[in-house]
Amino acid sequence: MEAKVRSFNNLSRPETLPSRPGGLTNHWVFGVCHVDLVSPADRVLAVNPQSGFVIQAGPAQIFSLPTTIERAKATIPSLLDAFVNLSESTLAELPIPSFAPRTWSTLDPDMAQAIEHALKSHDVKPALCKVGVCTDEERNILEAARESCISRWAQEVGDIEPERDAVGLGDWTRCHGCRKSRECFFRPLHKCGECEAAWYHSGECQRKHLEHHKPMCVAPYDASTLDAQAYYSMKAPLNPLAVALMTALRLGKSPYGSGTTLALHRLIRTGQDTPANMQALFGPNFWCEESLKKQHEIVRLEYLLDPPPGSPWHVLHRFVDDPSIVRSPRPATETEQKKVDEAREMQALIRERLGPRIHPTPEDKQAILETFGPDRPAKEAIYALASSTMNQGWQTPN
Repeated sequence: MEAKVRSFNNLSRPETLPSRPGGLTNHWVFGVCHVDLVSPADRVLAVNPQSGFVIQAGPAQIFSLPTTIERAKATIPSLLDAFVNLSESTLAELPIPSFAPRTWSTLDPDMAQAIEHALKSHDVKPALCKVGVCTDEERNILEAARESCISRWAQEVGDIEPERDAVGLGDWTRCHGCRKSRECFFRPLHKCGECEAAWYHSGECQRKHLEHHKPMCVAPYDASTLDAQAYYSMKAPLNPLAVALMTALRLGKSPYGSGTTLALHRLIRTGQDTPANMQALFGPNFWCEESLKKQHEIVRLEYLLDPPPGSPWHVLHRFVDDPSIVRSPRPATETEQKKVDEAREMQALIRERLGPRIHPTPEDKQAILETFGPDRPAKEAIYALASSTMNQGWQTPN
């Protein structure tokens, strides 16, 4: 990296583009795009808005990094390469010697600031560390350059675009027409004005997809009429708080297809199952749904009992838990603690009945519950909770 920076610092910084008539300003707009061909990777593209002259560098892995600072650091090597090796990185047949930009800008203020810091940390000349934010017109020019580059790359290597899964309504991370990730484009995806649940990278792509989308396209639903699952799929992706929760809970880029069960488990596991968060994900009437309310109550008790390895719920939790997410459920309420204590007492009765055995049979269940006489119906749920959260020798899948 030191040699790369040294080479970049030694480049000339002319006011205008060399070998170009008319004194075109030596200003560049750059960005990172995901090239979603057979061998997907990220590339850095830079364009001179006045001439349309394009340079590029890559491939690299940038978007897979979790923070803007890390993505900025990963962008720097390719960005410098594009200018240091200009004769190799050019996408136009022009014999222009390498030179540094006089000024440059990128798409996002946060990314611009992060790249400035990264350039300074590598001792790039101060004059070259200032990164601006491009205009909407410059963004459109960069997007046009990207489309041209994609076509050229595909033709040069004989590459074809891979088959992509259909995009579900509510998924704001991919274009619903071409099905490409939003990271493939320099312009933000725009949503369908009718249903507000489908996103497109261009008007042309939206028009091509209209025949397929039209049967599913309906005006935005009144949130008060949606059940929890419908709200989670249709409305939550439009709510910034819900989107932030989905990201933090690693629910995937879209909730489509994952259902409310996964989200509910992750909320409870992390102690974020507050009324505000539940409403953000499941809608304003989530507590009116008895099934969701009951599921929340049971899952809360399961996490408070902390099922050990070998218990049915320890095995089942493996399918919805993410080990990278810290387990920190909210403390039990007074009512919940009474039920937890009842479950612990029931577990003691089960162990006493089983002796050296660890797997209770239906006969064991009947014998234990009969000891409660008229209270048996009320103890059925406690028995189910107690037995499912104790070691029965169940094997955890790899």
